[in-house]
Amino acid sequence: MAIQLVTDQLSNVLDDTLRSQLVGNFKEIEKALNDLDGAQARLNSDQDKINQDLKNIKDGNEIRDVNVQAIVNILTKYDVPIQIVNGKVVDTTKEGE
Repeated sequence: MAIQLVTDQLSNVLDDTLRSQLVGNFKEIEKALNDLDGAQARLNSDQDKINQDLKNIKDGNEIRDVNVQAIVNILTKYDVPIQIVNGKVVDTTKEGE
């Protein structure tokens, strides 16, 4: 959307034409500024939603990691040969055992 302001065509005389041209320019500028304020508010709202989603994902990952570690601890307690290595659950039995 291009904003068309009266620039080179401004009246050279201090009359109603000049006044209406200036008022028209100010109305266009005001509308553009209000549109920018609305867009900024939407961007802030979207950013807040994204940040909350990221926090939820992070919290979910932490809960998952704790749960996986608890499962590994329980299985280890019952002599199931597994452990977490580099974030993965692996079988710790050696081949041929």
